Amino acid sequence: MQWRRIKALPIPWYYLVVVALILGTLQLLQEYIGYQINNYEFPFSWYILSVKFYGRYLTWVLLSPLLYRLAKAFLRWLPQRTGIELGKIFLGILGLVFLHVAVLTLLTDLFTFFQLGYFTSWFQENRIPVFLANVSISLIQTFIFGGIWVAIELYHNYQQKVIELNRAQLDALLMQLQPHFLFNTLHSVSALVDWDKKAAQKMITQLGDMLRQVLQNQDRHIVSVAEEIQFLRNYLSIEQVRFQDRLITEFDIAPETLGAQIPNLLLQPLVENALKHGLVNKVGDGRLDIRVRKAERGKGEAELKISIEDNGAGFDPSKQYSATEHGLGLLNVEKRLQRHYLDQYRFELRSSPGMGCAIQIQLPLIPMSDADKSDHSR
Repeated sequence: MQWRRIKALPIPWYYLVVVALILGTLQLLQEYIGYQINNYEFPFSWYILSVKFYGRYLTWVLLSPLLYRLAKAFLRWLPQRTGIELGKIFLGILGLVFLHVAVLTLLTDLFTFFQLGYFTSWFQENRIPVFLANVSISLIQTFIFGGIWVAIELYHNYQQKVIELNRAQLDALLMQLQPHFLFNTLHSVSALVDWDKKAAQKMITQLGDMLRQVLQNQDRHIVSVAEEIQFLRNYLSIEQVRFQDRLITEFDIAPETLGAQIPNLLLQPLVENALKHGLVNKVGDGRLDIRVRKAERGKGEAELKISIEDNGAGFDPSKQYSATEHGLGLLNVEKRLQRHYLDQYRFELRSSPGMGCAIQIQLPLIPMSDADKSDHSR
């Protein structure tokens, strides 16, 4: 049961072992340096002190599930702040402290018995002061390591909320995309059936490919550039029928960027926004250019440079764009980029009335791994 609890921790157990060994080594070296500085006459016992310091921190690894549960109980107590729950947490801390001291004493006695042939702690004259000293040290370490577990749990909860928020926003995008897009597409198909059956069949095939990709990626928050561009190609091929050949699209995608990560459905709202607010009422041919390039960020790091440009109606960027005037696409994309990349992205919009609109996005270039292709957690 204890092993299962260790495996259920938010941090792999072997990380905890490594940290325990590092802390034990540092304290052992500190003790040795102090021994050399003070020129003590008694010999320095590497064996006994190694057992003492490594045992102290490795014991915390064994007790980490209990300490983690106390940290979670503390976080549950914070919103309510009831005295009874606080008392339970305090008793749990004391119990954990005494358990840690007992296990540490037992381990120390067991290992020193092999060297000395008898149990030292039970027969030494100052066993009570030593016991109280160990209790005070364990109590301090309980608060320190408990605080670390609280911080880890807060970060874990934050990640879960970000995942849920991303999933909710992605679901909202899918709900926004599917109803009116499906209605327009089916209306176009019905109009094509009578006079161009091949075009109607091609549109149905492209729609099927789009819906299949949506279903396959509906739980994925990260896809490859290749997947995102393929989705846009199918989407724009269908929209070109509605524009009756008044729409010219050009894709300029660098091959080295096809395997890079990109948030799922990041570009589709921007393309839809360009069509709906920039090109749908344009007199003459509308043009939409989509480019993805690899560039250097400095310090040996690479980035994705994505641009979406149209020659549509444009607008005055000095006036804050709103969801009513310019659609939800621009606002949602910026929010998603902020949550996903924090300050590691750049979103720039250039436009002027009657001169079209250009959107530039710069992202860290992160290659897709095998785990990313099936990981739905981000």
